[in-house]
Amino acid sequence: MKNIIGWALAAFGVIGFGVEIDNLRQNKAENTVTGFILSAVFILGGLALVRSARRAKLPPELRDAPGVRPALNERDIERAVLGCAKEHGGRVTIAEVAAGSQLSFTEAKEVLEGLSRAGACTVDVTENGAFIYEFSGLMPRASAPEALKS
Repeated sequence: MKNIIGWALAAFGVIGFGVEIDNLRQNKAENTVTGFILSAVFILGGLALVRSARRAKLPPELRDAPGVRPALNERDIERAVLGCAKEHGGRVTIAEVAAGSQLSFTEAKEVLEGLSRAGACTVDVTENGAFIYEFSGLMPRASAPEALKS
């Protein structure tokens, strides 16, 4: 019910905002500032109700920490990074890891730098300055006849 009322209030605010813009166009701007303020209050109040209704559906441990996603343990993070590297043939950039996992760009960078320090991968820098992290254990292997030729 909260969700429906919230969307109705937000819609009412948007309509009020449109009416005030129309009043400005027609030079009937007597209480325009008040109208804009009331419209904004209706929009923000409605969206707050919608957010509240959505948060009520979350489990209690997520409800208590607004804006915080569930913490991943170190093992899950490394697995996500290694899975992304495997999908990309053993060579990944920070952006590819961030796009292919739940990690932010900064988190992906920290994890890849940590894996590099631990010796799990090497880092190459391209001509344009991009860091490419190479996991030799995840790169495609050459077949036995090809390996003997080289």
